[in-house]
Amino acid sequence: MARVKHSEGFTVAELLTVVAILAVLAAVIGVSLFGYIRNFTLTKYDNAAKSLYLAAQNSIADLQASGEWDVHNKEFTGTPDAQGNRAITPTALRTDDDGKTTSDGYTYYYITAAFAQAHGILPQGAIDADVWNHAYIIEYCYETGAVYGVFYTEEPQSVLDAYYLRGVDGAEIRDRDQRRKATNTLVGYYGGAAADALKYEVLEPPTVAVANGHILVTDPNLKPAHRSWNTYQMLTIKGANETLVLRLSAMGTLSRVDLYRKTNTGLTLVAPDVKDVCELTTDQVNGTSITADTYRISIAALTSAVEGTAGQAPLGFTEGEVVDLTSKCSSNVVLCRSVYGYAQGMWGAAVADDLIFTSNIMSDWQTEATIDVYITNTGVLSDQQKGKEKGNAIEIALRNFYDEDTYSDNSLCYTVTIEKDGHATGDFTFEVRGGHNASGNDNGNVHPENGYYFFNGLQNTQRLVLTLEEAAIRGMTDGATYMLTVRGHKVKGSMAEPSPTKKLVITINVHKSDETNYYYVIDRPGSLYAELIVATGTAVQPIVSWEGGLSIDPSSPLVGGVQTGTILELNQTLPAQSSYSIKFLKNNPSANYAKDTTVFSGNSQGIAVS
Repeated sequence: MARVKHSEGFTVAELLTVVAILAVLAAVIGVSLFGYIRNFTLTKYDNAAKSLYLAAQNSIADLQASGEWDVHNKEFTGTPDAQGNRAITPTALRTDDDGKTTSDGYTYYYITAAFAQAHGILPQGAIDADVWNHAYIIEYCYETGAVYGVFYTEEPQSVLDAYYLRGVDGAEIRDRDQRRKATNTLVGYYGGAAADALKYEVLEPPTVAVANGHILVTDPNLKPAHRSWNTYQMLTIKGANETLVLRLSAMGTLSRVDLYRKTNTGLTLVAPDVKDVCELTTDQVNGTSITADTYRISIAALTSAVEGTAGQAPLGFTEGEVVDLTSKCSSNVVLCRSVYGYAQGMWGAAVADDLIFTSNIMSDWQTEATIDVYITNTGVLSDQQKGKEKGNAIEIALRNFYDEDTYSDNSLCYTVTIEKDGHATGDFTFEVRGGHNASGNDNGNVHPENGYYFFNGLQNTQRLVLTLEEAAIRGMTDGATYMLTVRGHKVKGSMAEPSPTKKLVITINVHKSDETNYYYVIDRPGSLYAELIVATGTAVQPIVSWEGGLSIDPSSPLVGGVQTGTILELNQTLPAQSSYSIKFLKNNPSANYAKDTTVFSGNSQGIAVS
């Protein structure tokens, strides 16, 4: 039989050639895919580092405002805490800010996640739990309160610590290409010059209500114009024997709730992303559903969510119990100061009018401030020159504040002392105006009770008015300095606790002014604000101008005027021998707009007055 020759199939040589080609292609694809995954992961870590940077910077601003940054300065500058954690210096080489911080005279520290969590720089809820629970290192300057940089990884903290110490020893650890090529671990980073582009935004405070068995938290920053700020709420619900904390955030038309419960050791995460507890209300506009700005939380569903979680004891609230609610609004996307709203309401009560409103907390208190007072060069004020417009009286607004250990009704009282050269002085007399004291209304003035001035829950703003006595003016020389101290105390029952909660120290510099009109600007790198001080020797109606990287702080004690772009024309004449202050928010905290005493002129650099 004749053989049939088959032409189908491959020879062994051909098969080996194909296998070799496939092996090469697989290797190329494998390397490419590995590189893609690595780049994707690094970008994810870099984004987490940026969120941590913003959360830490905003938390430090809150610590500065509350006074805790100063009170706990030892811990923030290297003294170990009870667990042995501490702030460490020097940092890794700061190679990504064009040398700005290498010779600025400030000290920079770095801390690990454990220290940041324990000391309020990254309190629980300040960032998503899946990021908060991983490893990170935060660098900051204590003097300015400015965060320099943040490193982040999902490896153990010890691995990140070892990586960072290479930078302390001189290795380059911030450059993205170097981090991507690292073979031992992948680390995200944000900071240095990149942070200069961050913008500072002024948040609007939330409002809180309790009605018909629901807690309502309205965040005006969720309106479309500000939706990109991605604000979140930390809602604290406090009763006599129970405290819950809810982290509320908006995800499109949906809300996310992370639920915490306070225990003897701090906050404990009950459950992340709890379902069916809260809805984000929507509005109908021209037939289209538009996401609104109100979180609506069911008290019944919240109770079920807690008590239905394994290992959780029944809630300690009682039906109809009056609870305090505080909602702190902040962001991990923009630089901002936290703002607050709070209320009282009845737990579980399905009635419409169970709300007691109180005013916003005093988050704007500084721990230190300086006031310049100007008097006439002749040494005696004439009768028509007397009054606050002429500089011999100072008016300071004091507002009640709220924290987790105080109550929102009649929760704070304070004492006032004024000294010169370390001794009490009678050069200034003072009175407090604002309507109510602990015992009721007294013709608009508040009189001390056992030395304490009491706030009232419905009349939280009081005005401390200090008048420089004429007898003191006559013998005064230019440059006299006084120290005004306001100490806030918690109220327990109807009594003041002796231990102060907050302290405000104001330095009052008294000047005998000539007839020159001048101004100066107080600022330093790392500060979120630049403050303009205008001093008038003669009556004048000035024009204030500033650069594009600044905006007027809405809370600034500003004389009314017409603003066109970056120019403000005051609409009234400032009287002679007076001073005024205008605060500006800085888009770039590292910028420095400080300016020495300058006579009114057309100089438009930085902040100027003409």
